[in-house]
Amino acid sequence: MIRVMIVEDSPTSRAALVQLLEGDPEVQVVGQAKTGTEALRMSGSLQPDLITMDIVLPDMDGVEATERIMGCYRAPIVIVTAHTESRELNIAFRAMKAGAVDVVSKSTILGREATRESQQAFLAEIKELAAAHPRATGEA
Repeated sequence: MIRVMIVEDSPTSRAALVQLLEGDPEVQVVGQAKTGTEALRMSGSLQPDLITMDIVLPDMDGVEATERIMGCYRAPIVIVTAHTESRELNIAFRAMKAGAVDVVSKSTILGREATRESQQAFLAEIKELAAAHPRATGEA
């Protein structure tokens, strides 16, 4: 079972992400954080195999949250953002420099543009990334 923590301040997006992830029998959402501070606290105690991270959060942005989580708990972090304008993409790429492994547009997996194929590709990526994490393979 792949243990995923979601960091997302929007209740609608958070619920949609939970539904997508838990629709796969191999994935379990073990925690949901609404802020970067909650994510930092929860990542250490929950020790998820993978974290999905929004960029725009109320207390610290996803870049800082990613950097701080990677400083104390190394889990793959996938940025899931609605912000795909060039300025926001620069922020997302800063998050990758801080340790995130990929950037995914919410619209391709949760919005009107979402297709079953794009959702399945996202789930496959989650599984692949989590499998590389020691906890997912029982090597902690």
